[in-house]
Amino acid sequence: ANVHKVLLPTLARPEGSQPSVMLSSATYSRSASTADSSRGLSSANSMGMSSRGFVLFVGGKKHGFQAQFKHHTGRQRGIVTQSALLGGLMEKAAALNAERLARKEGDKLLGSQKPVEELKGFPVHVLETKAKQAGLLLEQSGVLCLRGALASETCDELLGFINQESDQAKQAVLGGSEVFGERFGGVNCRGLEEPFGRRQDMFLSVEDPMVTRALIEAIGNLAPLLEATVTREGMLHEISCLVADPGSPRQCIHADTIYLPCPQYPVPMAPLYTFFFAVQDVEDGMGHTTFLPQTHTERAHELWNTTPGQKETFVASSAAVISSLKKGDVAIFDSRLLHCGGANTSDKRRVLFYFTASSAQRWPLSDGLHGSNSVRKEDLWQWRLCDFGM
Repeated sequence: ANVHKVLLPTLARPEGSQPSVMLSSATYSRSASTADSSRGLSSANSMGMSSRGFVLFVGGKKHGFQAQFKHHTGRQRGIVTQSALLGGLMEKAAALNAERLARKEGDKLLGSQKPVEELKGFPVHVLETKAKQAGLLLEQSGVLCLRGALASETCDELLGFINQESDQAKQAVLGGSEVFGERFGGVNCRGLEEPFGRRQDMFLSVEDPMVTRALIEAIGNLAPLLEATVTREGMLHEISCLVADPGSPRQCIHADTIYLPCPQYPVPMAPLYTFFFAVQDVEDGMGHTTFLPQTHTERAHELWNTTPGQKETFVASSAAVISSLKKGDVAIFDSRLLHCGGANTSDKRRVLFYFTASSAQRWPLSDGLHGSNSVRKEDLWQWRLCDFGM
């Protein structure tokens, strides 16, 4: 279910798996290193890559490698071709190029025309009387921050659980008892250290009591907003966590899903909203998330998916806000919104617990193509908000 989110240029294949060559398919997601969409790939660097593979760009044109490397689980062994043998070199080159692009975006583009501001947060209790206004703000700007959405004690327990689960999941993958793609997803600019890098998207299971308790508390505290945006029958599309260890690089600006409908995929889709919960104080240097408000629209995606020069102009002219989250705070954003995680230059691990919900019960494209799919296969499209007491 998560095949399409694994990026070979920035994410190692599972132990023992091999890549095979398939026709390229443009997409972009949490895991994409550069923006591309159903309207076509674009890249600000010599090598662009999508979340389904890579394309070599020379002089602004695509050349040669109009193929993708498809991720295979331990049950789906690929056939190594001559082109696939270049995968390792191309992966490293693409990852280094993506990190270079991310640094350029952070150092030279964001804030060059408009100052980067802090994302304003509102106490979660405002939802008791102003849920509709909060929902409207989220709909219009694409991002909203609420303070105190999870209790401090819950955050402490959840942080300890995720850290332990991270160690166990990595050992299980390294030992061969579990497949990488069934526990971890692709992630934008994860770092070059094999096989996990320094940034991981680790799926969490609803079967774990800690995860269930956290979901019940979070959904309960956010119930008025959730009712106003996705309703109590809304589906959980993702249940996961983001772990950024010290040394994790800055991410490229990206959106987690494409805008639908679009010319290539003329099917409607209700918004997906992702909820990033800080389970610790996210201090400066640990990698705050930067959001570009109002870039979740069809027009913004058209401007984003243009030539490299035009895209840089678009980024430089866009407003940007940083989510300086404290323990228990949540940053909520439309999955189509452009955003990126900052580099973790501290000596502390940053952990975000998250879920994604939508009034749509399914992602309309087959196999989750271009969608948000960070979820255990046994939990995929199995849980509605009402299942957690809402």
